[in-house]
Amino acid sequence: FAAAGPNGLEALLIRPQSGGRLPLALISHGAPRNGDARKTMSPFNMYAQALEFARRGFAALVLMRRGYGTSDGAAEELGRCGHRDYLGRVRYSAADLKAAVEAMAHRSDVTTEGMIAVGHSAGGFATVALTADPPPGLAAAINFAGGRGSLSDDNVCQEDDLVEAFGALGKTSHTPMLWIYAENDNFFNSELAERFHTAFTEAGGKAEFVEAPAFGEEGHYLFSS
Repeated sequence: FAAAGPNGLEALLIRPQSGGRLPLALISHGAPRNGDARKTMSPFNMYAQALEFARRGFAALVLMRRGYGTSDGAAEELGRCGHRDYLGRVRYSAADLKAAVEAMAHRSDVTTEGMIAVGHSAGGFATVALTADPPPGLAAAINFAGGRGSLSDDNVCQEDDLVEAFGALGKTSHTPMLWIYAENDNFFNSELAERFHTAFTEAGGKAEFVEAPAFGEEGHYLFSS
């Protein structure tokens, strides 16, 4: 991926031992509130989640976007609160996902026909953006607790702008999606998550919303090992 420099993007591929080309499950990670933690992240942090998709017959790819883990390039910087371009930044993130899909399309053991995309938190938001400009073969997508800009519990920077960004993505998104948010998510609470969904679907997006029961002490981490 030229935009990521000479070392490209770090990724982990897990697939069953069965032969033939298996459909891709592209898994995208979240973003820490503290940007200094990006470089300590690893695709192995989502090993267990990827394994569950591999057990179900997918070639599961955990991708580290630019600036995370050992992936080269600049991360999708949001800027200071009050001057954030959520839509522009999430499209930047989605470009990394599309690069991964293109790379997988050239493998002999993976097919992007009938592929799915799965993302958590910032990765969920990026997955929604991917469906707004989908690669060929994308059949469905799952958004676990998707969003950006959580500064602290129940404190999201420029909420209205973030809702508006979800609405803008819904205008061109036609991929069937499943959105899952736990009722005790303190990053993006139930009321805000429903605003995301309403803006997205009223603009034309196709997403089934599921409010999952409370999960542990912090429902934002429902998509866990």
